Amino acid sequence: MPIPFEWNWKKPDYVMAFQWRIERLNRIRSQPACLPALKTFYHDNPCQFIIDWGCTYDPRNAAKGLPSTVPFLLFPKQEDLGAWLLERMAKGEGGLIEKSRDMGVSWLVMALACTLCLFRPEMSIGCGSRKEDYVDILGDPDSLFEKARMFLQLLPVEFRGGWERKKHAAHMRIVFPETASIMTGESGDGIGRGGRNTVYLVDEAA
Repeated sequence: MPIPFEWNWKKPDYVMAFQWRIERLNRIRSQPACLPALKTFYHDNPCQFIIDWGCTYDPRNAAKGLPSTVPFLLFPKQEDLGAWLLERMAKGEGGLIEKSRDMGVSWLVMALACTLCLFRPEMSIGCGSRKEDYVDILGDPDSLFEKARMFLQLLPVEFRGGWERKKHAAHMRIVFPETASIMTGESGDGIGRGGRNTVYLVDEAA
């Protein structure tokens, strides 16, 4: 899942990264017949979709003279984590991530959940934490579901699968109309009990 251009993590050139995306998006729009094949590719390679089209948000960048919204170019440890999560899901196994601050784990998990729902039919992903405010506060990017809404809203329209924020992103619930997939939020001690979700993603230390 390589970054498709030369990239310097110490001196990130976000303008160049966005220009690469714009050029590629213009080619896609000039040849829309390629979209089904691209969606099939991203169905099988969700982390590459995040690298190619995803964005993340860090308001602290403004103090460094950098944009707060930047391309979500996964560094190797994030790629490894994405692959590990997909393997756990494929095998029906649980797993524990001991995350540290500033590693983008919550953003990666929500971006991956959105990508799976965009390209895989009838997914049902439960996302939870011990407090409801950690799961969803409209407009607060510290909450899990607002991260998901921002990720989706910043995608090119060609890859949103008909998703619109006002229609498909209620409190604690995001619907993906093209695939009939869904993400739902839960909080408290009973997360996942009695449910039949494809997978549960629980942030205990949000």
